[in-house]
Amino acid sequence: MYRSIADYGVIGDLHTVALVSKEGSIDYCSLPRLDSPTLFAALLDDEKGGFFSLQPSGPFTSHQEYISNTNILSCRFTTDGAEALLYDFMPVKQPGAHSETQQRIHRCLRVVRGDMAFTLTLMARPDFARVVPEIAPAGENRYTIRYGRRTLTLSVVCSRCSLIGITSGTLTLELRFAAPGEAHIDLLFGSVKSGEALPCPFEENMLFWQEWVNHCLGERCAYLGEFMPMINRSLLALKLLTFQPTGAIAAAATTSLPETLGGERNWDYRFSWLRDSSFTLKALFTVGHINEADAYLRWLQLTYRKYGSRNLQIMYTLQGKERLREKTLGHLKGYRNSQPVRIGNDAHRQNQWDIYGEVMESALRLSDYAGKIDEELWPFFSNICELAIENWQKPDDGIWEVRNGPHHFVYSKVMCWVALDRGITIARRFGFDAPVERWKEERDRIRNDILEKGYNPALNSFVQKYGSTDLDASLLLLPLAGFLPVDDKRVQGTIEACRNGLMENGFLLRYRSEDGLKGEEGGFVLCNFWLVESLALSGKSDEARELLQRTLTASNHLGLFSEEFDTKKLEMLGNFPQAFSHIGYINAVSAILGKHPELQKAVTMPSWGDRLRNLLPIQVTLNKRAESDPESGIETGARLKQALGRLQGAFFNAERGVINYAALKQSGEFLHYLRLAGSLNSFKPETLKSDEEKKAFWINIYNILIIHGVIEFNIQSSVLEIVNFFGRIGYTIGGIFFSPDDIEHGILRINRPHPFFPNKPFLESDPRKALMLEQFDPRIHFALVCAASSCPPVEFYDAAIIDRQLDMAARSFINRQGMEIDRKHNTLRLSPVFDWYSGDFGRTRREIILSLLPWVGEEQKGWIEEHLSSLHVRYLPYNWNLNSALQEH
Repeated sequence: MYRSIADYGVIGDLHTVALVSKEGSIDYCSLPRLDSPTLFAALLDDEKGGFFSLQPSGPFTSHQEYISNTNILSCRFTTDGAEALLYDFMPVKQPGAHSETQQRIHRCLRVVRGDMAFTLTLMARPDFARVVPEIAPAGENRYTIRYGRRTLTLSVVCSRCSLIGITSGTLTLELRFAAPGEAHIDLLFGSVKSGEALPCPFEENMLFWQEWVNHCLGERCAYLGEFMPMINRSLLALKLLTFQPTGAIAAAATTSLPETLGGERNWDYRFSWLRDSSFTLKALFTVGHINEADAYLRWLQLTYRKYGSRNLQIMYTLQGKERLREKTLGHLKGYRNSQPVRIGNDAHRQNQWDIYGEVMESALRLSDYAGKIDEELWPFFSNICELAIENWQKPDDGIWEVRNGPHHFVYSKVMCWVALDRGITIARRFGFDAPVERWKEERDRIRNDILEKGYNPALNSFVQKYGSTDLDASLLLLPLAGFLPVDDKRVQGTIEACRNGLMENGFLLRYRSEDGLKGEEGGFVLCNFWLVESLALSGKSDEARELLQRTLTASNHLGLFSEEFDTKKLEMLGNFPQAFSHIGYINAVSAILGKHPELQKAVTMPSWGDRLRNLLPIQVTLNKRAESDPESGIETGARLKQALGRLQGAFFNAERGVINYAALKQSGEFLHYLRLAGSLNSFKPETLKSDEEKKAFWINIYNILIIHGVIEFNIQSSVLEIVNFFGRIGYTIGGIFFSPDDIEHGILRINRPHPFFPNKPFLESDPRKALMLEQFDPRIHFALVCAASSCPPVEFYDAAIIDRQLDMAARSFINRQGMEIDRKHNTLRLSPVFDWYSGDFGRTRREIILSLLPWVGEEQKGWIEEHLSSLHVRYLPYNWNLNSALQEH
């Protein structure tokens, strides 16, 4: 007998998951990984698939729920005169742990009232039910389950446990006990030593999940309000779908749960799609779960490096492998006789041009959060932009992976536009070498082509593909991607057309057009959430909230979503739980909250006292010492730079392009930063011996000092708002006060005068002279410009690679805001840095210009050398705004 998809909860250990019914039966689980062959698959075949049940032996009722803010399932069984609680979870294997026995399903059973008997049935059917294992006793209440070279162990700790039988690879036990008795049942992937006691890590596991879900960083942490329970459940579901060793996130926990009962739309979703990355990162950033974003980005970066841009697939296994050949398992009936059952996914071989935009959107989100992009990855991202140019005019198979393509899908072309748009922003933000002008021209060409061929005036809507009148829910993403503003009449027309043309009983279909497959499908949960976002951004908050509430009816008793929802039979369809649906919910709530100013943290206006302090040139020490300050060492500067960078990313508002420093200042994480900064009081700077160590440490300290000063003085835009800003603020390091001016002109410029003051910063008797560099390096100027709009792509400066990092800073500065060539007027426009510090770069204008050549592109270098003798030099205005990350320069 098949249970409804909605009857299940999910547990997991960040390697795999198990689906547990509300009657206590585990009917789906793959081991050791989520994308391994199944061990239990009763969901795919109720006769042969296998299961692991634990239920009262007589008639009972049950109620299933999660322990709050955890992935521990609690099921309350009630019989005539008795009551029991079953807790199901999989202990999370900590990174670096080696013992195989840690990967297990733990079932803790407690009778809380009366006397109750339970029946345990273990019908393991490994390798997608192609194997019947051998089961044998292995000591008191222990059994081994062997198949091939694999071994499972069932361990039961119960005072009254008896064997009913072992028949045809199926084990049946009876457990009987009275309140307050309990039993512990473990199914381990591997063997266990005879006599070895297995702990019940219930409290430890509960604490792990509760600490994880509450660990957020950023503005969204404090005001999720009524949405908090469902947001947390969505986050916990996404966490369960995360493969800890790589950081990859699976699209769903299962394979082949049908989009149509009895139909062929049954796919394997146990892999990680690159498309999901931008949606996932948006959701994680929105609610401040930075660590998961870190892990996922590392997976993306490793994947990019391994396969390169031209060989990039739309999906990979959780281990990052590219082979996902689709196979049909003909021996399985499928969920409620929905065949075929598939493993693997042939869509990995399709052309889907939209992934270019999603990759570049992910890259931009990385830069929003981290304040940098690995310079070694830029050639990959640049090539993605070139591939978008190369392919956007060609048809593809589209976001929905149709099997009757290719077609000229509008969404795919929009995402090629996104790829170039994000590439231009990244190149300008970090000064990466790129043909920006050519990209701008091609970006405009794509946009014009879409507006001409992808919009149907008669429908007042964009269409699914060129030459058609079909609608597609992916068109709702056009304003979310920034292709057109949400108030554009064509966007509003598209939103209304999708609502009118794709809505069935309150749920959107993806499309109504032919896709090469038989049968129909249900309402697509994610598409509803896209519509919620679109309505919220359109200022229609009441309608957005109403649709959000309606969509919640597609979740089950635990708050979990599948992929689709049958609006006629009111039942879940598709693989479960579905990451995209939970991602969509988080992003939809974010859009609703973003349109409610009363929910935003208020920015406190400076008092008269603060304004007076800003005008009076009084020295301000920013790192007050405290008794609990941690120890300080040579790495403290890097740790501070890294910590402050994470805070800036967490409080970065991508829509406005600014960091909410006021909210950052009030966060608990900033208090941790202050404690770490306080430890500099005890650091002895004379322990910095080499110039490499000195440059790395002092450049890090300088850059964090500037940002810390912006936070301290509540600077809204320009540091010029504060009298003598660079000379007033400072840190006490080793008992001595250091301002940014002291660091820049005294230590790093080796006691050279400030460009606007004639005197040297350090007198002859100043003990800080002993800390100066031995040899001046003009590249330090390019590293000391870490405003939000002008940071080199360096997380922190490291003495071991400082030379390469300073070269990177130089290239970034020159390309970003340091130099412009006006060929028409034979003029070189330079940053005023080259005017203020002209002596640091050369004695003559010629020497200054020649000092730039190692860091400019070959074409620019050739032109400058050719026109060197006749070049005019002019100086650009300097941008003092320290909080304008999205401004183009």
